[in-house]
Amino acid sequence: MLVGNGAKAGIDGEKVKPIAAFNKNPQIVVEKEFIDYNTGDTFQGREYWKPLSDVFIDYINHPKTKFQGDIGVLERRHMKPKGCVYIGKETNKVEMQELESNHVDMYPNIEKIREFVLHLKPAKAREIGIKYRSTLKKLKKRVQEGDFNRNTKEMRKTLISVNQK
Repeated sequence: MLVGNGAKAGIDGEKVKPIAAFNKNPQIVVEKEFIDYNTGDTFQGREYWKPLSDVFIDYINHPKTKFQGDIGVLERRHMKPKGCVYIGKETNKVEMQELESNHVDMYPNIEKIREFVLHLKPAKAREIGIKYRSTLKKLKKRVQEGDFNRNTKEMRKTLISVNQK
């Protein structure tokens, strides 16, 4: 696929964005039929393709938004942020999510958690949502070994109970 930069407006007034089948010789492609990316219409002709010379001229004449002024030695523009937007696949609108019992500025007391889990009886474990004795046994083993993940389902239930005390 070859995607071009449109030079001429189509029927609706928008620039045509040509898409053509790949060819080793791009000079041939500009003379053949192509599809407009925006509308799906078929066009033909060199006038719809933007010449490389225009691309260079646009690049040279493009305004420098980071700097103030037009000619000579330009000064850096001073910017003040107006807000913060979280981006990325893990964000999921972080500011909209409800935080669990752990606050962002709170750090859990690891020793308190360790002691709570090691002294946890099966009846109390069922109250906080740990159903099986085997799950409680595995949880106690991980805590005894010292390397436990606080982000598991069982540990989150335990942290809620520890923080309520």
